[in-house]
Amino acid sequence: MAVAVAAQSRPRIRVRAIPRPLRGLLVACTLLSVAWAVVMAPLQGPDEHNHVGYVQHLAETGSGPTFGVTAGASWSREQQELHKWGNLLALIGIVDARPGYTGIEQLRFSQYEDHLPAGARKDGSGPNPVGQNPPLYYGYEAIPYWITRWTELPTRLLFMRLANLPLYLLIVAFTWLAAGEVFGRRRRAQTIAAGSVGLLPQLAFMSGVVNPDILLTTVWAAFAYAALVAVRVGPRPWALLSLGGLSALSVLTHGRGLAIIGPLLIVLAVLLWRARPLRMKVLGWVAGLFGTLAVGLGLAVAYSNAHGGGASISGEAASSTGAGNLSGFVSYLWQFYLPPLRTMSPQGPPYGYRQVYIEGLAGTFGSLEIQFPLWVYDAMQFAAALGLLLLAGIIVRRFERLRGHGPQIVVLASLVLCMLVVLHVSAYRDLQGPPFDPLLVGRYLLPLLPVMGIAIAYVCVNLPRRVGSALGALVLTTFTILGLCGLGLTIARFYA
Repeated sequence: MAVAVAAQSRPRIRVRAIPRPLRGLLVACTLLSVAWAVVMAPLQGPDEHNHVGYVQHLAETGSGPTFGVTAGASWSREQQELHKWGNLLALIGIVDARPGYTGIEQLRFSQYEDHLPAGARKDGSGPNPVGQNPPLYYGYEAIPYWITRWTELPTRLLFMRLANLPLYLLIVAFTWLAAGEVFGRRRRAQTIAAGSVGLLPQLAFMSGVVNPDILLTTVWAAFAYAALVAVRVGPRPWALLSLGGLSALSVLTHGRGLAIIGPLLIVLAVLLWRARPLRMKVLGWVAGLFGTLAVGLGLAVAYSNAHGGGASISGEAASSTGAGNLSGFVSYLWQFYLPPLRTMSPQGPPYGYRQVYIEGLAGTFGSLEIQFPLWVYDAMQFAAALGLLLLAGIIVRRFERLRGHGPQIVVLASLVLCMLVVLHVSAYRDLQGPPFDPLLVGRYLLPLLPVMGIAIAYVCVNLPRRVGSALGALVLTTFTILGLCGLGLTIARFYA
């Protein structure tokens, strides 16, 4: 009897149910991600053949390939055989080419796999164009590779792609939580913010190919949420250490992840300013934050020195032989976002805001050769311009109310500003030397998607309710339709 009474009085731990709108989004995103992983022809994602070669060499030997000139090969003999019998290298970027899916081609590759020569999976030691990248994402992908090591390479590749699914869903979940920090528990705003991110065609596509950009986006989404929580609760130990840990993960994922150091310092400055006078205990946890970041940065630099062949850890974020000058950089920025003035000399090819923000995020699939008709991008550019005007007007109208959310605005703005500074400085420097081309594409902006989602939700919730709800539904519906059309274009490109 006493036991029964004790059992009845014992508090029950209830797991908080996932809100229904978020549950629906996660299901929809799961279907999209799996569809992209299955539909995309092998090794046809952006630089996917190089990323897969990195994963295989790391999984098979415990060490990644090198970036610089070596006596080895860029890919293993096994992967080279898949290239040959699948016609996969000739397929990259060539719209009229088709993969080798005839019965005899598949039979020849299967026969090769059945009699795989010794060491045929371990000899892709480099040079690999992504060999200088930090190893975190590739180590993560080595897990599904090893689990399915007994299968043929195309099957291993499929499971490596499917391993992106948890990362993709985490991006959506962290955006939902970040929107909750900004708007409170307003399900409409959270649904629009998370849906605008999760259903964006380019993010869904990138979740279906092997590429570290998906992990970098996950880390930045988690950082955005953690930073918004930190400015609400103050410099708690767990808040500081989580910021330091996520910054270390960002640096260990990709060279572009170095851009997170800027938002980290800005958020830390806000926390310490609001927590005055500072106690020694807080300063101790701040030291722990920097210690965590230093460990991640040290590991990334050490790996790059060992495998980069003199290349920087930052890869695309700090390349080129030319330094340029301030006036040239200002001219480049102006021409990137606005029509050039008559006194301005051209800064590289005609490549700017539309190609990166509109075409890059609305969707360019495969190895950038699968695109929507031009009128789709025209419509998206018009819609984006209208949305920015609405956002600016609402900010001006509600400026006094926004002043009370200063720390949150600083967090979101710092993420955008620091990443764009790193990308634009790198792109400008790329224009100063061979190949005189701004190595900047839309997927580099994926870490900023949670901010974009929150901005779209902010516009919708500050319009009259019916208008705002209709606009939010239109955005989500448009992204869904574009994603499905992108899948259809991809099927036609590879299999028609």
